[in-house]
Amino acid sequence: MKNISKRPVIIIVNFSSGAPEVVKDLERIDEMVMARYPDNEVRWVFAYGGSRKKLLASGGTTFARKVPVKSLEEVYADLRKEGKRDVVVQNLLITTGDSEYSTLMTPADGLNVEYAYPLLQTPDNIGRVARALEPDFGTEDTVTIICGHGSEKMPAFNLPLLRLDKYLRTHYHNVFLATLDGPPGNEAAFADALKSGLKKVKFIPFIIVPGEHLSHDIIGDNPESYKSQLRLEVASTPGLYASPAVMSIWMEGIDWALVKFSSLG
Repeated sequence: MKNISKRPVIIIVNFSSGAPEVVKDLERIDEMVMARYPDNEVRWVFAYGGSRKKLLASGGTTFARKVPVKSLEEVYADLRKEGKRDVVVQNLLITTGDSEYSTLMTPADGLNVEYAYPLLQTPDNIGRVARALEPDFGTEDTVTIICGHGSEKMPAFNLPLLRLDKYLRTHYHNVFLATLDGPPGNEAAFADALKSGLKKVKFIPFIIVPGEHLSHDIIGDNPESYKSQLRLEVASTPGLYASPAVMSIWMEGIDWALVKFSSLG
């Protein structure tokens, strides 16, 4: 094993809640990242203050390996004190958005930071991710709806999701994409799902760790949930974190960021 202290530190920035079930899913991601990069130290950021407060109240560390619960500013400060300069930052995100900008705007004085790209940053990944999800699609008697988050404030951030929707409609039968915020929305997907005449729907949350978006917005019993609006027999997957093929594509963003350090050395 190479000297970890001299390798770039990988920072994973999480924007999810600090709920126990979410932390359990995040730990699976931590295990994947640790396995793929055994020669790099992996640290975590809990970007939302509410999540940090909840986790700090329950002990201040998380995961079995006792990862400290910190903001990005705090992790950067720790690295400066430890004399560690080379850093790769990867957000737990599908597309560019407000959350990514908050990471980019965090001062990183004294550090050499490379920012990994989100899952759908490169157009080639649209088809690759769709194909990686194929094993999760419903059978012929089932409509599949891939459920993205999206942005209502900045709809331009939804462009990769619109491209994915077009790809799905072009290459698959009865597979559609819906978004919670911003275009394409859910109207077209729901209308086409009902038009198919099928009685079953399988939801695939297109969020790395969906948390309450799955349990409330998608399959919840409230009248606004996707399940309640469609009134079809429902199945769902737990989130993209449970797809090793998709997460491998997401980690390629880290691969490319690390390559930049190799080219310098």
